[in-house]
Amino acid sequence: MAMDYKKCVEFILKYATPGQRHELMGAPSKPWRHNKTTIHLTYFSMPDWLAVLSAAKSPASTGHSEDLMVDVLRGMAIESTVTAVADFMMINCMEPAELKRFFPRLLFGYKTATEQHQKSIADLLDGFTRKGSGRALLAELGRTRHTITAMPYWVYFMTIPGIGYHNATPKPIRSGQILSHITDGIPDDDKNAYAKGAPIDTTGTKGTGVGANVLLYYSAGTWTDAGYPKVLLDGTAGTNEPDEILFHELAHVTRMIRGKMTKVTVEGRPIFGDIEEYFATTIANIYLSEKGAPLRGAYGLGDPDAPKDWNVMKNPDGFYDNIDRLSMSPHQLMETFKNTQWDFYHDLAILGTPPRFNPPRIHFKLSQRIPV
Repeated sequence: MAMDYKKCVEFILKYATPGQRHELMGAPSKPWRHNKTTIHLTYFSMPDWLAVLSAAKSPASTGHSEDLMVDVLRGMAIESTVTAVADFMMINCMEPAELKRFFPRLLFGYKTATEQHQKSIADLLDGFTRKGSGRALLAELGRTRHTITAMPYWVYFMTIPGIGYHNATPKPIRSGQILSHITDGIPDDDKNAYAKGAPIDTTGTKGTGVGANVLLYYSAGTWTDAGYPKVLLDGTAGTNEPDEILFHELAHVTRMIRGKMTKVTVEGRPIFGDIEEYFATTIANIYLSEKGAPLRGAYGLGDPDAPKDWNVMKNPDGFYDNIDRLSMSPHQLMETFKNTQWDFYHDLAILGTPPRFNPPRIHFKLSQRIPV
């Protein structure tokens, strides 16, 4: 039988020491800082962590398949310990005396998971400080008053249904949102993340453009999981390494905190869908170029049945000339970038080489030419 959040709270109150109870009810957070940028590396509260484990243990209670639940449990074990997750599977079979002895071991697994989540993201962010494109991204993330929080992705099947295991996603959230209980879902703040006057849905709701706080669901372990052979990701640009995915998602975050999202449709042979994915993919390609990795020529993680290298950019030097005939040319995208995020645009435009692929640099140089 699945333990919901309330039952998990009761379980912890019963077996934790008085000194532990208050701490375990909150979402542990550690700030990562670089110059004026702060990203809060936050883990589930222990009741949330147990509720995710319990839901994954009981697929019938969530309406999901056994395979998906195995994915979640394996993913959580990567951040914690296999022992902690395996032990939890036996929790309903234990007598009270056993549970009392078992709780410290479960608590150790939880704290291990917290520390691993925080360290794995901190290490990636530290890596960004050693790249010009990474420093430009981090600087942009620190230019507004809005907060940015990174929490594990493993809760996706409960809070963002319909999204698969190999993914990560940012979510604009309301100011003052408490994150100690997110397993039942939390309200979003699309209205403030969208550009002023931009339509959000079919109801006629439009964006305010004031920007929003952002919660990024991201787990580095998703992209290092040995349970998914590289063959599943073969043919995609780069290697879907954790830093590449994080950079792409944080590019999205820069649009949300500034209130610049629009979801304007982008059509053409490469599959982007809308300006948000077109933008994040293009900006992340600057980072990939600086790394010396293959560039992504379309949005998506690939399909095992698709031709090899189906979404690798075949002609990076021709990208700016819109050889793929996108409905929004790269020049138009960079014009929008310049007009909405000037500082970020300029920081990328003045980078040296590498990166060789740098549409902001081309756009900037063209704009400096004196008409004859």
